[in-house]
Amino acid sequence: MNQLRKDDVLKLIKTKTDPCISIYLPTEKAGKDILKGRILLKNLLKEAEKKLSLLNISESDTKNILNEAYDLIEDLIFWQNSNEGLALFISGNTFKYFKMPVKFQEKVHVSKEFNIIPLLSMLTKDENYYLLSLSQKNIKLYRCDEFNINEIELDMPTSLDEALQMDNPERQLQYHSGNPNSTSAIYHGHGGSPDDNKNHINRFMQMVSNDILEFMPNKELPLIVSGVSYIASMYKDANKYPNMMDQHIDGNPDNIHPKELKERAHKIMYEMFNQKTDAMMDKFSEAKSVGNGSDILEDIIAASYEGRINKLFLTSNIEKWGYYDENLNYLYELFEPTIEAENVINIAAINTLKNGGDVLVYSPEEMNNEDRHFATFRY
Repeated sequence: MNQLRKDDVLKLIKTKTDPCISIYLPTEKAGKDILKGRILLKNLLKEAEKKLSLLNISESDTKNILNEAYDLIEDLIFWQNSNEGLALFISGNTFKYFKMPVKFQEKVHVSKEFNIIPLLSMLTKDENYYLLSLSQKNIKLYRCDEFNINEIELDMPTSLDEALQMDNPERQLQYHSGNPNSTSAIYHGHGGSPDDNKNHINRFMQMVSNDILEFMPNKELPLIVSGVSYIASMYKDANKYPNMMDQHIDGNPDNIHPKELKERAHKIMYEMFNQKTDAMMDKFSEAKSVGNGSDILEDIIAASYEGRINKLFLTSNIEKWGYYDENLNYLYELFEPTIEAENVINIAAINTLKNGGDVLVYSPEEMNNEDRHFATFRY
């Protein structure tokens, strides 16, 4: 499994069979160290065995629980098709793994619930968007996320020359359309004055704006345009896509490698993400001021059990160990983990998701290098 979706996390938290074993480790995509993950996983499974033993799980039960994970160690094809990190989730009736494009820290977690916080950090930014590359010679559309860029095949004219040569009478390109609102402008020939050429490009952008919609079915995703300024401006005027971003990638995309386009687009998306984060922080401050939010751990844990959390904000490396007594509404917080203690922040995240709330996990850098936890409440 490679593509992580929120539904995958929701399925994990519904697991009822404990103990639940969560293992995170870094892996290598290529090179001489590609098989080192096998040794690392073997060591982490040995650590899991020790923790299971401390919970009085028998050797035979431990072997049955970890059997599929040990089989992965010997699967060379599995390791030769690795990503940057690997997350495994194992219980008596569950065995799932995700190859992820991020370097996880080595971690083994054995508890009544799976440790989902590192996974949620992958879903928080939800950096999915379309990237449209515009030039007279090439029209290309990409579907991107934080780590990948994939070109979408277009069944439409993708260059001005191709559009000029169309035989379809409804889309012939001789620029004498009688309907000023029509995008079926018609041109004859390649020559003409600079104004003619500008008109040709402008009408081509109108055609692209109409035709490209068919290949962008998820209209909620942002659209970033790449092109020289005058073409980007023409396309912006003709655009019919509802979520096109104001900022574009300037320059001729024919001269820019897709990987570099992706890096420039990521900067635009990251800026948008930071603006959204700042807005959410402001909303938390407002909610806290009227009693509908808190950064006090015990308040957050209690609210999670009561189903009151609307949004829970966490730092990705945060761990708070202890027990929560629902009958007494009291949190017993520990300064160090024990084999039977729970990471109560992880429990709060699980409870929030089960009750339809959102959990947003940020890197320490995005939280001013602090271990932070705060939540807004429904009531």
